[in-house]
Amino acid sequence: MISPERLRKYQLFSKQTSEMLKEIAMLAEEVHFKKDHVVFFEGEIANRLYIIEDGSVMLTMNLGKGGEREISELSPLKKGEIAGWSAIIEPHIYKLGGVAAEDTLAISFDGNSLRELFDDHPVAGYPFLGKLAEVIGNRLISKCSEVMSMYA
Repeated sequence: MISPERLRKYQLFSKQTSEMLKEIAMLAEEVHFKKDHVVFFEGEIANRLYIIEDGSVMLTMNLGKGGEREISELSPLKKGEIAGWSAIIEPHIYKLGGVAAEDTLAISFDGNSLRELFDDHPVAGYPFLGKLAEVIGNRLISKCSEVMSMYA
């Protein structure tokens, strides 16, 4: 379990009540990844959501065709950023891979448990999903800007 106070500092949980933060904290655990550890693979079932506390996770994408693998690194996720949002959003398949770019400390949540909690408490789930949508939207805009600058 992670302390509710530790979770409160993250935007994803900024609108949660103290009682709900306690319940969320019961689902959280601290995880450590050594540099180059694969946190999750692109295309696998998404079962964990992470908040990076220290270190970074490099997002990766397979650009190969057919059965070949050609991994491209995208920008790293750093302190305070979310990795593995696919554990919350259907179809619960990781859209990208994630590899620890350095020794990394993260808070980890089981996606099923977090979804069940918010299904049981939709008033708390609504602001959580709003913040998660903001994260996804900002990441999309950032990536679009990167692609556009390559062609400018």
